[in-house]
Amino acid sequence: MNPFLNTILRTVKIMAIIIVAFIVLVVATVGALNTSSVQNKLLAYATEMLQEKLQTKVEIDSIRIGFFKDDVRLYNLKVEDREQRPMLKLALLNAEVDIWALLSKEVQLKSVGVKGLHAQLFKTKTDSVANYQFVLDAFKPKKKTQAEDNYPEKESKKKATKKLTLALNELNIEDVDLLYNESHLSLGKINLHKERGGKNYGELHKIESSWVHIKKRDSVHVDNHMLIDRIVYEELSQQRKVLIDSVHWTTDNHLPHKRVAKPKRGWYDNGHMNVVARMSIDLNHVDKDSVCGTLTECDINDKASGLHITDVQLKFKQIAEKIHVSNASISMANTTLKFEQGELQLPSKKHGRPLSFSTTDITGTTLLTDIAHPFAPVLKDFKLPLMISTKFSGNDSSLLFRDVLVKTTDNKFHAKAEGKLVGLKDKYKLNVHFDILNCVVQGNSKARIINQFQVRKFMMKQLQALGTLRYKGSFDVKHKRLEFRGNVGTACGNMQFSFLINSLNKYLTGKIQSDAFELGQAMDYPNLGKIGCKANFKVDISKERTAVIRQQKGGKLPIAQVDAVVNEVKYRGIKVANVSTQIVSDGAIAEGKLQMKGKKLADILCSFSFTDTNDMKKVKIKPGIRFHSSNKDNVEKDKAENKDHKVKNQTDREKQKAERKEAKIKKREAKKEQRAAKKAAKKNNSVKKEQ
Repeated sequence: MNPFLNTILRTVKIMAIIIVAFIVLVVATVGALNTSSVQNKLLAYATEMLQEKLQTKVEIDSIRIGFFKDDVRLYNLKVEDREQRPMLKLALLNAEVDIWALLSKEVQLKSVGVKGLHAQLFKTKTDSVANYQFVLDAFKPKKKTQAEDNYPEKESKKKATKKLTLALNELNIEDVDLLYNESHLSLGKINLHKERGGKNYGELHKIESSWVHIKKRDSVHVDNHMLIDRIVYEELSQQRKVLIDSVHWTTDNHLPHKRVAKPKRGWYDNGHMNVVARMSIDLNHVDKDSVCGTLTECDINDKASGLHITDVQLKFKQIAEKIHVSNASISMANTTLKFEQGELQLPSKKHGRPLSFSTTDITGTTLLTDIAHPFAPVLKDFKLPLMISTKFSGNDSSLLFRDVLVKTTDNKFHAKAEGKLVGLKDKYKLNVHFDILNCVVQGNSKARIINQFQVRKFMMKQLQALGTLRYKGSFDVKHKRLEFRGNVGTACGNMQFSFLINSLNKYLTGKIQSDAFELGQAMDYPNLGKIGCKANFKVDISKERTAVIRQQKGGKLPIAQVDAVVNEVKYRGIKVANVSTQIVSDGAIAEGKLQMKGKKLADILCSFSFTDTNDMKKVKIKPGIRFHSSNKDNVEKDKAENKDHKVKNQTDREKQKAERKEAKIKKREAKKEQRAAKKAAKKNNSVKKEQ
């Protein structure tokens, strides 16, 4: 439970026990005795009894009882805990008590006023028990002894005795300051009263709380602060209304924002939040075991990240550990999501029950610009309306999506999928896996989708030549890694592929294979026919490295290398097979080498180059031939080529290893800086406290 609620419940429970016990002790004895001397003696007697009951120091400056006005005033109540530390202080308690009802063992408080309530409650790891536990134990009902079990008639007499009841008509509280460990709560004013017809009305003003949340993994201390301007509770003829107005919640982990030095990252950071919220609830039914109502209004705006949920509406029914939700809708500026039914199971450490939830079909429309600023700046211009639907379920460590459908309003793009997110509690173990059951992109929708992103666009002409795309496969998102795999059907043929985007070394690597692909049609090169091949590729996606190359050489090409083996291809009507190809692009020019080994006399060679993928007709081709000198020479040459290839592979591996090492060093240095910033912040806080 939130420390904010814990503090309220503990303090209210303890104060209620002490105050009611004291009132009963004093008022039950006063009777018709209404002189100050008798009241002072009674005060001393009641104080002594409370001290004996609680086994700690209890002080009360004075008490005034107006018998005819049924008025009780208690001044400066102080209670220490068992370690002689101040635990409770109360400047003034004013109560109007029906004394005659008290004789019938019914405490009827017409009104209660409390001013200056201060409490200091502790339950730290070093404490065996909480400092307030002795109060709860002192007034805990006694268990039946063996002797009482042997005398049922005595027990029946106890049951026949009328129990003490409590009725309160009006409550006014001002100036409350509560401390529980490092959590702090203050209340400006509380007013609860019964109106005509017995309906209750209440207002709470200026509720302020602060607490520290410690992340176990990295021991980061997150300071939380919450201020609620007003809470209104009102009972109407058929229902009860609760208005929570202007909630302001901030968090600060005293570390640099996650976006520092990462401009592609969104602005959301749970260590730096600034949330303003407002909500309204209609309660139709409330009892000990269940609550039923409607969330009629809810606006949540994280001003730090730009995540703004403009409205949430739903009906809810809480029975025991489950909450049932119906007719739910969630809205953002350009997004509306709805679902008919949902269920939430509340967690319980005592019973080993985890948090879990599920929904029926969630349907709606969205513009991805709504989540661009907080989560993905790359989507800031993505204004293509999307229709979505899915079934959603999960627990506190995983999420499951079923029957996922995403499509454009013209249905020229649609995708069906299912997937899951596991390892939510640890970003290093987080794995997002989705199976794309069917994805179709028709006509100019390919360009429309790509044009939603502000990225450098390559080979758009070739992409258009592929016609309608049909994709089936899967993808995984792991820590700093994105993997795609599957089969793509195009107007030029089918391809099987697997891609890996590694954000640590900033490379895109992968494999692609096709048995019969119209490469000439795709590349606008009519002399080239169908091709069956396997290819490995590596593309540099580092903006820093690319910027250096662009400055040195210019160019319009990606920086990449492709190694392929062509099983069969036709060129100008000539069929060739078993051709090995390598293409290396430095960003300005791409140079390729093609080789078809002959069985006897010679190998057919071909080199080519190009500078623009949009004008492949200008490819420069240089054919060649290499004669076999002798089998021995060929063997020696093959050995030399293999050796060169091994050396090159070793060099590439060492380069990647050095890049990974450099990335780890940078990450370590960033963590050191974070720890230093945290240490400096703590030191500054300590200096401020000492001052």
